[in-house]
Amino acid sequence: MPAKIFSDEQTAISENVLAEYQGMSGKDKVQEKEAIIAQVIEQVTMVQHQNDVQAMKKLQNSVKNWLNNQSREMSNKEEYFCKTNRFLVFISENAAKIKE
Repeated sequence: MPAKIFSDEQTAISENVLAEYQGMSGKDKVQEKEAIIAQVIEQVTMVQHQNDVQAMKKLQNSVKNWLNNQSREMSNKEEYFCKTNRFLVFISENAAKIKE
């Protein structure tokens, strides 16, 4: 089981803005997303002790990564987990000859 990066409170804070973060589009999307990330980081760091600067930077990067990863749409599972190698490429290119 992977280690937990966020506490339950921090995860709840991040999940509250996830729908808004995912739905952003348009010209000013990057600036709006950065504003939301800054807001979430501020709220998440209030839960965390602010004595350790390195830990706070790591936490801020983790929040950014979490929001970006959670906002992506997952592709088709078969497509996502499909592994391609030379043999599979050869078979797909020569499928008609193989069937004969």
